[in-house]
Amino acid sequence: MWTLVLLLIAALSIIPLGFKIDFLKVELPGISRWSAARVALISLFLPATAEEIFFRVLLIPHAAEQSSLIYQSLAIAISLILFVAYHPLNAKFLMRSARGTFDTLPFLIFATILGLVCTAAYLESGSIYPPIFLHWIIVIIWLLCFGGYRRLYAKAGER
Repeated sequence: MWTLVLLLIAALSIIPLGFKIDFLKVELPGISRWSAARVALISLFLPATAEEIFFRVLLIPHAAEQSSLIYQSLAIAISLILFVAYHPLNAKFLMRSARGTFDTLPFLIFATILGLVCTAAYLESGSIYPPIFLHWIIVIIWLLCFGGYRRLYAKAGER
């Protein structure tokens, strides 16, 4: 239930702002169902699972570790900063098609919201699965319903 509440919080934060600043548009990518399923499956592993393992599990102490509040707060802040900074670096060095998207202020604001929501899910549940689910569902909805696919995979002149 907590995961669905966090998903609703993310949606109510991102969607209205995304439309207001013209970053989100209701737009289907015009790809086959097979291609859409492939995008969804790939997105489950990268970015959702890989990023959540690194930015949440490896960087934020688990509740069972009984870390001090100061240490946990510092770990959360570092994790969030690295998570947000990772995206423009990813666009520069790895996923060059994301240039002009991952390095924009709207995307970085949305990445910050996503990072906060996934961190809350991890801290509340103590499990990696809720943040992976949240990350995955938000990414595939953006890619397949709100113009993310075009932003990342269309030729530069078509964006």
